[in-house]
This record gives sequence, C-alpha cells and structure tokens, in this order.
Amino acid sequence: MANSENNIQDTLEDDFFLLEDPDDLEGDADDNFFEFPILSCKSKAKSIEDYDGALKYVHKKEVLLEDVLKDHALHLLPAKALFRFKTVSRGWDQWISSPLFAHRQTTYFQNISGLFCQVADLNPSFISFDQDACGMPEPSLKFLPEPVYVRTSCKGLLCCQSVGEDIYYICNPVTKESKRLPKPTLYHGAEAAIVLVFEPHLLNFNESYDLVCAVTFPHHPVVYFEIYSSRSSSWRVSDTICCEFDSLELNNGGYYMKGVVYWESSSGFILAFDLRNEQYGILPLPANGGQNGNGTLTLNHGELCYILPHYQDSVCTIYIHGNMDMSLKSKINLTYDVGSTFGVCRALGFINDNILILALGTRIISYHVREDKVELISTAEESARTMYVPYVNSLVSVRHPLIRDRGLIV
Repeated sequence: MANSENNIQDTLEDDFFLLEDPDDLEGDADDNFFEFPILSCKSKAKSIEDYDGALKYVHKKEVLLEDVLKDHALHLLPAKALFRFKTVSRGWDQWISSPLFAHRQTTYFQNISGLFCQVADLNPSFISFDQDACGMPEPSLKFLPEPVYVRTSCKGLLCCQSVGEDIYYICNPVTKESKRLPKPTLYHGAEAAIVLVFEPHLLNFNESYDLVCAVTFPHHPVVYFEIYSSRSSSWRVSDTICCEFDSLELNNGGYYMKGVVYWESSSGFILAFDLRNEQYGILPLPANGGQNGNGTLTLNHGELCYILPHYQDSVCTIYIHGNMDMSLKSKINLTYDVGSTFGVCRALGFINDNILILALGTRIISYHVREDKVELISTAEESARTMYVPYVNSLVSVRHPLIRDRGLIV
C-alpha cells in the first residue's frame, strides 16, 4: 500500500504542482463554483489530496424534479398517459411531441397494454388492461380508409388486412398514423398466416419492419414465404420452400421471437422460419395442440412456450410446454366460474412473464401466477372465430421518426 502511494506521489511530482499564490483564486470568483486547487504541469504537487480535489471540481446546479422525471421516467410510460403529461408545461409538450422522444419511448416501453378483439365481420374493439393509462382513441380503426381485419402486431405497430382483398395497412392506432402497403406477388387470402416483425433499437433511428407471410395453395403441398420489407417498400418471395407433409394446414396468425417466426399447425407441429438466414425448421406440438385453436405460442421468461388449456367441470387446467421438444414444464389448476354455457377456455398468452391472459366463456381474465390471483378484465362476445391480437401502447412512427412530411431532418 505504501509503495502504491509513493508511485502515485512520484507521478504527481512529475506532472503537476499546486499554485501557492492565494490571489490566483480571487477576483473572478463565482459563488456557483467550488474552489479547487489549480495545478500546473511539470512541477511538484503538495499531496495526493490536492490532485483529487482538482478531479472533484463540480459546478453547482439545482436539479428540479420536473427535469429528472422528463429525462429518466417519461419514456417508461404508455402513450395515453404521455398525452396527459403534455399539459404539464410547454417544455414537456415539446419533448413528448418530438420524434427523438417517440423513438426512445418505443425502445423502452414494450409492455403489452391490451388486446384488439374482432368477432367475425364486426368492427374491431380494444380491451385495455389499464383504461386510464393504455386506452385507445379510436379502437374501431375507422381512421383507416376501408374496413379491415386485425391480423398481427409487434411492439406498437399493428397490421390490418382489407376485407376481401390482399391489401395490408401498417398503422399505429394511438397516433392514427398509417401506411398502405403494395399488393403482394402471391395470393394470400383471408386465412393467410402472417406475422409482423419489428425490433426497435435505441441507436438505430431507421425503425424498419418486415411482414412475413407463409403462403399455401389448395392441392399444392408446399409453403412459400413472402416477405415485405419497409426498407425497400416491396414484397419478395423467398427462395426457401417448405415441402413437409401436411405443412399447409397452418393456423391463422403466428408468433415472432429473437429473429424467428413461428406458426402453429393443426397437424401437430410448429413451422419455424429464420428470417435472417431464410431457413425453416419443424418443432413438435404437444398432444392435442393446434387442433381446437385454444392453445397459443407465447414468450415466458425469455423462452418460447406453448400454453394449452383444458376445461372440464368448471376447472380450467393450464399446461405450459417448453424447450425444443415442447415437453411439459408446469401445470396450473384454475378454478373459476366462467358464467357461460359455451365452456370455451382459450389461452391468449403471457404478459410480463407473471400474468397469464385467458378467455373463459365470455370473460377475459388475468391470472397472476405468483399471487395465485384471478382478475376480471372484460366481458366480451366470444366465439371460435374471435381474433385476439396483443398490442403495446407506443408512440412508434410508421414513417422514419426523424423525417417530417417535407423530408427534412429535425
């Protein structure tokens, strides 16, 4: 320890010395600054403490709570709550309205805020998990130029398909900003298995997204993969073709995680497509998985899982499968009065790892796994054709976040 201090002292003596004249610290002294030793090169310093004092030179500045919240907390909130905070001050309004803040909030806030729900040919609606913080200004999506089906979403972006045509819209229903995509090369139809892929990054302001569709044709036992890229604003058909037996019976929708798109099949397997390398693979489904449409692929604790519910005698048993072989990992016995003659029990997925969302009869409930607690979220019309799409309440821009309509960088 003594040798270490001697080495430091020798270094100080070689490089710095402390000015002795007290007048050098007078005259232009500012009360807003701490006084600190003035050091000069190539002379002798008094002590190690003098050197440390120079490094601890700090400007006195009052930090307001408003500034702390603006810089360190606002981007962690959902979009609806942020719209209310615009009224705090003009500075907050300008900051929340800026493209830079929208990009930051999109990157940090990725909690599932609610579900878009659509029954058959009716207009979509939105089931919010917190109406005060995560509501939707126009849940029917009538700001779009035509009636649509809600198809898929990813981290604040929502993909809709026009009724009766292969026309897709990418939109943010919070800001009502939308973009119509060009028509795909292949015919998709209303039952196309399509997945939206969007990965925002804090240091990447080019918020690009992809739309991946597994396309099948009647009496043609292959699956084609057609991909839309916002970077090129065009569709292209991948050279990769899936020729697995019975692979064309893919269920509507899919799931994206860590660069791979997954589709559930009614034939007892999962079709996986690596978006970067454009290679496909086949994973097994649990027994009875994919046949009745009540199970779902979801993310739980960073791992792809398959949730398969089974309802009998007012008891809903939740089977959670995982790993590459989709083996059984855990089981939950949930006793809950569904209050319905349908006896429908559908898994809608995990949110924030701890909360499982289920459709039981006509009720949407959340089950808190750790607390073993059930909460009623909503009472909605339920049928086998009801589509549920999870959504993140985000400020993400459909266009480039730093470019306005005139094409100028702000």
